[in-house]
Amino acid sequence: MFPKGYSPLDDFGEGAIAKVIKAVDEKTNDIVAVKILKDITDAEDVARLSIEMESISLVRHPNIVSFLKHGKCPNGSPFVVMEWLKGVTLRDLLEEVYVLEELEIVEIVLQVLDAIVACHKKGVIHRDLKPENVMLVGPDEKQVKLIDFGMAKLLYDGINLTIDGQLFGTPQYLAPERITGESPTTKTDIYSLGIMVYEMATGDRPFDGESPQEIIMQHITANSETIPSMLSNVDISYKLKYLIKRMLRKQPEPRPTAEILRQEFRSHRQELVKKGRTGDAS
Repeated sequence: MFPKGYSPLDDFGEGAIAKVIKAVDEKTNDIVAVKILKDITDAEDVARLSIEMESISLVRHPNIVSFLKHGKCPNGSPFVVMEWLKGVTLRDLLEEVYVLEELEIVEIVLQVLDAIVACHKKGVIHRDLKPENVMLVGPDEKQVKLIDFGMAKLLYDGINLTIDGQLFGTPQYLAPERITGESPTTKTDIYSLGIMVYEMATGDRPFDGESPQEIIMQHITANSETIPSMLSNVDISYKLKYLIKRMLRKQPEPRPTAEILRQEFRSHRQELVKKGRTGDAS
């Protein structure tokens, strides 16, 4: 059953835990995205999820999709109403161009970091950062909008929703501590973002395989020299290689915070603009 007050238009997408439907707000006639979570009908889980979504909705930022409303469908399934975004995902862009120029990488990362800093200040961890969850919108598709907080988890909340015993998240972007069962922290988002930066710079993900288990093991078994070795022949600056290496530390503690990382990427952008360089290594 669809949430009251909204008229469905088209199915937009469906994943393991949710279905997204393009709809019309019957009061305002605005086009919105209605996300209906599946297989979460237990009263306690729904109540906890409602608290989580209430807190997430308080994170207002130009680089984060706007949450307009949340509640329960007539059948008890939780739903979230968000602004409708017109644009492409970072995944779409990478499939088209394979790799990005260094300055373009930095511009995208800075906007993602702006969003993450705002989330972390409110005690929210995204937990599923990946190119599919980064929308590029606006006339020139240069503005970042971070989406899909269905995986997000409040730092102080004990809820740990899973589907059939599987961890939330995408294997290629999972931080090692998530795999070993530790509680996620803000540094978990930093690791996932590091994978994204690596992918934007190289066209490939550092850890991949034919099965989720194979990919997960690579995250755990990689040593301190794995990433530097893989980046040795990549045509990007030493500074960007250094930042990627720090973001992909196996242990969360040595990874920089989002705020510190934002400062370093801002400094690097200034260097790139000053030198008029978009991708040459140095």
